[in-house]
Amino acid sequence: MLFNLEYDRGTVLEGYLIPDGFSDLPHIRVSDADGELMVLPCDQIKQAVVDSGRHENGRVGFKLDTTIIPDIAKRSTLTIHDAKSGLLIYRRPQVSQPVPLKILRLETQLLPMVKFDYHCGRHFQYELPSVERFGHETALQAFHLNAIQSIYISGRLLLRNYEEFLDKGFKAIVLLTDPYYELALRIFLLKRMAKTQISFFGDRDRIILAPAAEHFAEVNLESEASLKSALKKASQNVRNVLVSPVTRQLVATTPEQLATRGDVAAAIDLLSRFTIVGHDADSLHFQDAIGELLGISIGDLPLLSRHTALEDVAARLRSLHIAELMLEEDLIFDHYVREAMRPSAPELRNTNASRYAQNSH
Repeated sequence: MLFNLEYDRGTVLEGYLIPDGFSDLPHIRVSDADGELMVLPCDQIKQAVVDSGRHENGRVGFKLDTTIIPDIAKRSTLTIHDAKSGLLIYRRPQVSQPVPLKILRLETQLLPMVKFDYHCGRHFQYELPSVERFGHETALQAFHLNAIQSIYISGRLLLRNYEEFLDKGFKAIVLLTDPYYELALRIFLLKRMAKTQISFFGDRDRIILAPAAEHFAEVNLESEASLKSALKKASQNVRNVLVSPVTRQLVATTPEQLATRGDVAAAIDLLSRFTIVGHDADSLHFQDAIGELLGISIGDLPLLSRHTALEDVAARLRSLHIAELMLEEDLIFDHYVREAMRPSAPELRNTNASRYAQNSH
């Protein structure tokens, strides 16, 4: 899906929404702080879209003016979504002073930080949390939004595919997790997925995770033997969901690509370009650093807390050699990152941020 706002002149705004389907007829949902105003078809023809073979008839443009919304200039919270997917296309600033930054929060956990993204994203003009749900093309389009300078994007992205944007104004932030705890969390969510639908998984996630969900459906999380057996019997497509996910996010360009020990250095090198790196072993520093970077109250930044039951599962996994082998690259990566984040002087301890770029070499 491609989309963009071409301009907003107060009394008239114009943009486009190119759907994934060649013959699909896109619609926009227009709303403001008081609720939905209307759903409209995109009726403006974009001949270039037809010429490029992206759409059958090119009716992908939309135009809003006073003939459609008489008081459009006064609607300061006007918002436009794709009616089908709910994707935010454009909105006028929702706060008096939007954060004047372009932020990418790389999500490394299978469980997204929904509340954190909400509290941060509302301070930006444009926000797109869990962007991986919409696929690579849509994610790429969000980075290319050229009419907006206040953007917040988060998601489990394969960062090599978006690395160029770190040189084009985006500041990257990440909160890393203990590898064994993340493995415990993944197994728990996969087991749950086998019994019920998980709302924050997109269609692509469901396809990729389905074999692993079936595999772990009956595993006993309280039994070390059951966990060991499940990990040892895992097929390659099940293992792909579990093996060193963070290192792979930083070096892979496709979901099927595996990481090797030699990729750890490349992952660390890419991480060195991040503006803020945090670790859930000391999440308060990450919280303080985000508050300082964005200029918002840290009291509005809820972080995911560790669950005792999953801590227990992680402890069982730590005793399993098969788990260590699956997490080999992430364990090495995590070791070096935590060493680099360790304060070496009192003044560093008070910076409230782990600027990995300053400590990685």
